[in-house]
Amino acid sequence: MNEPSCRRYRADWLVAWAYLIGAGWLLFGLQAGASDASAQQEARRKTVELLRRSQNESGRRSIYLPQAYEQIQLGLAGSKADPLQHGQWLEALWEYHLLNDDHARARQALERSLQFLTAAHADAALIDRITSNLSYSLILVGEVAKAKDLLRRAIVSASQHNNRVLLAELYYGLGDAYRKTGERLVAQRYFEAAYELDLASGDAMKISISRLKLGSLARDRGEYREAIDWHEQALQVFIDERNYRELVTYIELALDYAAQGEPKLARSYAQLALDDPRGLPEQRIDASVLLLRIANDRRVRAVEASQNAARASKLVRDIEALIDGSSARQKSELARPTHQLQFAEQAIRHYALNRDLGNVRKHGQAAIRLAQRVASDLRDTHDDTLAWLTAAQPVLNEYVKAIYELDRPQVLPLLETYYAQQIVPAELRHSGVVGRAYETEAIELFERYRTARRALIETNAALDRLHPDTTDARRRKDAKSRLDQALRDLDRARDAYLTTYRAPVASTPPKQQATFRPQQVPSSDVFIRYFIQENVSFGIALAGSETRYFRLPPRSIVQALVQRSLDMLSAPGHGAQVEATLSALAELLPRDFIRKHGGATRLVIVPDDVMQPLPFSAIDLDDRSPSYAPLVAKFEIVRARSLSSYYAQRSVTSNASSKNADIVVFAAPLLNPQRTELSAIPSSLAEATSIATLFAPRVITYAGAEATSDVLLSPKVRAAKVLHIATHGYFNQTTPDIVGLVTSGGFLGFTELFSTPFSARLVIVSGCETMRGKDYTGWGVRSLADGFLSQGAGSVIGTLWSVSDAATAALMDSFYRKLHQGAGSSAALQAAQRELLASRRFSDPYYWAGVALASSNRGYDQQSL
Repeated sequence: MNEPSCRRYRADWLVAWAYLIGAGWLLFGLQAGASDASAQQEARRKTVELLRRSQNESGRRSIYLPQAYEQIQLGLAGSKADPLQHGQWLEALWEYHLLNDDHARARQALERSLQFLTAAHADAALIDRITSNLSYSLILVGEVAKAKDLLRRAIVSASQHNNRVLLAELYYGLGDAYRKTGERLVAQRYFEAAYELDLASGDAMKISISRLKLGSLARDRGEYREAIDWHEQALQVFIDERNYRELVTYIELALDYAAQGEPKLARSYAQLALDDPRGLPEQRIDASVLLLRIANDRRVRAVEASQNAARASKLVRDIEALIDGSSARQKSELARPTHQLQFAEQAIRHYALNRDLGNVRKHGQAAIRLAQRVASDLRDTHDDTLAWLTAAQPVLNEYVKAIYELDRPQVLPLLETYYAQQIVPAELRHSGVVGRAYETEAIELFERYRTARRALIETNAALDRLHPDTTDARRRKDAKSRLDQALRDLDRARDAYLTTYRAPVASTPPKQQATFRPQQVPSSDVFIRYFIQENVSFGIALAGSETRYFRLPPRSIVQALVQRSLDMLSAPGHGAQVEATLSALAELLPRDFIRKHGGATRLVIVPDDVMQPLPFSAIDLDDRSPSYAPLVAKFEIVRARSLSSYYAQRSVTSNASSKNADIVVFAAPLLNPQRTELSAIPSSLAEATSIATLFAPRVITYAGAEATSDVLLSPKVRAAKVLHIATHGYFNQTTPDIVGLVTSGGFLGFTELFSTPFSARLVIVSGCETMRGKDYTGWGVRSLADGFLSQGAGSVIGTLWSVSDAATAALMDSFYRKLHQGAGSSAALQAAQRELLASRRFSDPYYWAGVALASSNRGYDQQSL
């Protein structure tokens, strides 16, 4: 009995001993693992310090970088079994490649890093930080859309964890991406949000980095003294910390002083940055391009012409070598797209001054290809292509100016081919296109976006109600503060929704760049195309086989003339003043050319964005006559997008099924009683009744409670041959990118309205300011009218200002009577406007000149119903 008991005791003891030994080894292993991780972290910290010192300490890069690279290779080799450590060593490798201007390899390092960190279930903050770094590299290799997408996702993640330090970094990154793609107002709001978080953290270095960008944006707005103040504050911190951003700030100050008209100071700061051995290609290109710009400016002013010509030639060669070297390292022509465009602008100026047409064309065409490739990348992910093309406009302006001076017959083909591709203005899409995996989340985020947009509209309305009677500065400041917050909320709601968006796969490959084919304008027409920028401003008039070029004032002067006309026409009763203003506008027309072709009965105009709000129909062409004789008295007036598209031979039959109504009228929706800024539109019901009476039984009317958003988006309404919308349009100059229509119980914005095509031959949007929206330089205005054209409508009639309800109803009644008699839409509109002009009650241009017609093709506005 004792022996078995003894054996059992010994066995239990052995088991316990084994457990103790195992636990000891486990504890030893854990301690060893922790010790190894700690050693890895310390080694990595020292390596990163070497990288930073190579960047910040003048002339030490060639010493420190090889040492850092050796440590990184050791770290990568020693961490293969630990994905968390390996992923962080790859981040150090990213920083090494950045300092060698090898952003392609830098990107690869971070993409591998994210794979390892995701496999190791790393902390979300670490993954978001790596994502932020990756976005920086993507922007530098031209993949801006992907960079913005990654930053949006990281912001959503960091917001969920309330990581304010990381949020500041991400806001800064997304702000920088928006600035590079031309959305400066959105960029401003993200930079301000980052700056506020940096101030709360008290980190002087981060505060100064944010000040750099806020200063640059102040310069973009023309506030040069403010820009210099921001940059000088930042500079002092960088000098004290011996940080390489000191030379970045020298470049910013050089740009500030150049913009302010102080080239000597600008040149000294730019040269200081260029001579600093800490500079990377990015800073060297920035400084060199500015020096090239200054040399070109001095050549234009004939200051030391030969010296500056030689200096410019050397700078062009040096910059080309820097850009070509960087592109070769990235193995991509898209590398540094903003740098390439900035250089192309000044290179074109240089070669134009040399009258070297071959090199002008070489750099101009390369810049166009680059701008369009990046635009295509942004369009594929439904970011705003138009904003990027606006940011790229300065290089096109310089190219157009050079061709205008050196090879004028090629100007029209250049404009027609560059603007030939139809750019659908960027919009969010409803969740239906996102896909089932994202449906619930997308709907929720889309509703948040709509809520934020509604809050912005209401805040804007509250601010408008304060103006101009409120003298209480505090109330005005509070209202402005609420508006700024509403704009930020909208930015974040939009960007959060975009994280769920998935672009549909294209069913057809993108079209090749169109080739311009000369077309003869019919003898009944005079065609005018405008190109109005600050440094090159002209028009091109065509009639029959004749072409005439005519110079125009700079953009700022034209803008002032247009605004004065709008101010005069904002209400009736200005009499002689408004007629004098409209006569002054005649200098924007080729008067002699129009008179020479006296048999013409139509003016077809491509107006450029700055002239888009202009009431062409009201301009008095003959300032020598004692009586007021507006253009509409003689001409049908049509706005077009281009010569090629307007006169192209195409079928203009409606896509509508014969089962659908010929005309759909959407009128007089029920207004939300809380929307006190909106008033009823009693005459909109009169419009509906008049149309129904004339064209019965071809009309379907949705009015009152039936005039809902769902009805306006329904396939039956979108497929009508004619769609007439009589409701409030929304446009506010403070937030011009928010446009939409009031419907029963809601607001239908650009976002929802243009998520699907409209096949109407003619759309009439008779609410207020339906042809107003956000200006995109060179590309026009993103308005409701433009949205309908972009989504397939043949012609659109819209309004340029807050029109009179009664007068618009009278005009529409006359317009539809003319259509019923067989007139085309442009002829019917001209007849209706002439009828009001001849009346006693509505003869003032305020009543009739605010209605305009835009068309995609001549057949649409000449074809009768």
